[in-house]
Amino acid sequence: MSLGQSLRRLRENKGITLAALAERVDSHVGNLSRIERDKARPSLDLLYKIAEALDYQLTDVFQHVEECRGNVKQSALNAIFITLLEQDQDLLLEFAQLLKKRNDDCQQKADSE
Repeated sequence: MSLGQSLRRLRENKGITLAALAERVDSHVGNLSRIERDKARPSLDLLYKIAEALDYQLTDVFQHVEECRGNVKQSALNAIFITLLEQDQDLLLEFAQLLKKRNDDCQQKADSE
């Protein structure tokens, strides 16, 4: 499920109309409609406002997207990552790159045998 589709589902689950949401986040109905139809991408600021207006944390929105895609581990990692301090995000990213390199090296070794 896409971000736009998830936002629509979360909004509808709260029983909020597009017009009411637009008013709450100081946006236009047309803009929010394009976002929900995946014709436009929200800014991070607008995404925070939408999540808050729907009484969700931003992590809840991304988790909903990932759960609908069926990747719970990725969702959990994303939820943790965005709550970290920037320096800790950098460390985690470096660690992930080291793991990927190790995995690639192991795969190359296995392919050459």
